[in-house]
Amino acid sequence: MNNNQFPVLQTERLILRQVTQEDASVVLAGYSDKRVNQFMSVAYHSVEEIQIQLDWYNSLLAEGSGIWWGFCLKEDGKMIGNGGFHKWEHQHRKAELGYWILPEYQGRGLAAEAINAMITHGFENMSLHRIEAEVETENAPSSKILRKMGFELEGIKKECEYINGRFIDLEFWAKLR
Repeated sequence: MNNNQFPVLQTERLILRQVTQEDASVVLAGYSDKRVNQFMSVAYHSVEEIQIQLDWYNSLLAEGSGIWWGFCLKEDGKMIGNGGFHKWEHQHRKAELGYWILPEYQGRGLAAEAINAMITHGFENMSLHRIEAEVETENAPSSKILRKMGFELEGIKKECEYINGRFIDLEFWAKLR
């Protein structure tokens, strides 16, 4: 999928567009901020390291295993977060949803706006039947958004990942078409 084919999504306040090399500083701001990365399995602290993430976004498209958008404010084009689908299993028509928003933009309903646009795109344009999300049990704001968006909690895997020197529990959420 080249840049001309990348699906740009619009909401009331956001434009969801392809993440580019020029977005490296914003992506780094998110992945290096403890308030954002505390519930992620990765953290980056340099422009060199963030290239790993940018390359991953591009590989999702190239391999057909997902798609990732930058969340940009309509008013000024500023990227405030990003998200999308990965682990796209075409045969089973399912993918996993992920997202983050910079702290200064949290609590305004922007994440829900972006998630709603991505879910709609997933069901209508990617032929998804099932959208999944994994959330650390301590990440209550993310769980609250998913519940609000119509996801159902399917279960909790106890101490299933070892991150930052400790085992964490993961909630498994899903929304069916």
